Amino acid sequence: MFDAVAARLALGRRMLRCPDCGGALRPWGRARARTVRDLGGELLTVRPDRARCTACPATHVVLDARLLSGRAYTVRFVGQALMGAARGRGHRPLAAELGAPESTVRGWLRRARQSAHELWTIGVRAVVALDPSALPTLDRVNPLAHAVEALIAAALAVSRRLGAGDRGLWPRIAVLTRGRLLARSPAG
Repeated sequence: MFDAVAARLALGRRMLRCPDCGGALRPWGRARARTVRDLGGELLTVRPDRARCTACPATHVVLDARLLSGRAYTVRFVGQALMGAARGRGHRPLAAELGAPESTVRGWLRRARQSAHELWTIGVRAVVALDPSALPTLDRVNPLAHAVEALIAAALAVSRRLGAGDRGLWPRIAVLTRGRLLARSPAG
């Protein structure tokens, strides 16, 4: 879901599925309030919905596409770091530019590099399904650069094909990766 309102409506109608077993999710209160940092130093305080699976005992937090699970920064913030790394910049200059701790940015880049092939696969599959003519064809030595290029092409294809509004590239990428942009093996 691209925003909390649409997700809340879909959750109330039991249209969202459990990522563990595929069962319908139902509303189950709200998660704790959390503050996340966006580009430009803006702080966002959010209180996402919680959901419980009707088929298994799992509970889940339903996040807006601007957010990543367990992160104190928005997906746009993390995306800026990934784009910088894809262009060959290191974690220290990126951290200084973004105003984030070096260890945090280093961790993001390490996790994204570990999942670069899976991220590339998600991006290529989405482009092939939505707009095959937009498929990135440049060979890259850097697997992260290759993955970021494929994810951006997929986000642009989603926008062209589905008219995803003006949410921006990184929230679309967060939806494509099911919020697991920095997970070891993103769901695809």
